[in-house]
Amino acid sequence: MGDDLNERIAKAQAELDAQTRPPVRDTGKGLGLGFRMASDFVAAVIVGALLGWGIDALFGTTPWGLIVCLVLGFITGVRLMVRTANEAGKTAGDADAGKVKDEGDGA
Repeated sequence: MGDDLNERIAKAQAELDAQTRPPVRDTGKGLGLGFRMASDFVAAVIVGALLGWGIDALFGTTPWGLIVCLVLGFITGVRLMVRTANEAGKTAGDADAGKVKDEGDGA
């Protein structure tokens, strides 16, 4: 009788731990997504600035080429971040929908 009780306690504790602990891979995925969004934004701004600087050097339109291309790079970076966030949200929404469906099937 004591062994059965110990087994049930261990099983209940394992189930409780599985429910309360977030999976390790989810935190790494979020961190990677954040770094991707930040690098996309910075890259777009830098590319815009370099293109604007080049246009100014070629055509002598200082500082208008730099300003215009820098603003375009900023806008592009924001659009990339929004698109990446939307894709991540759709993926997370699909995963959440699958969880709810699986839990409903088991009952």
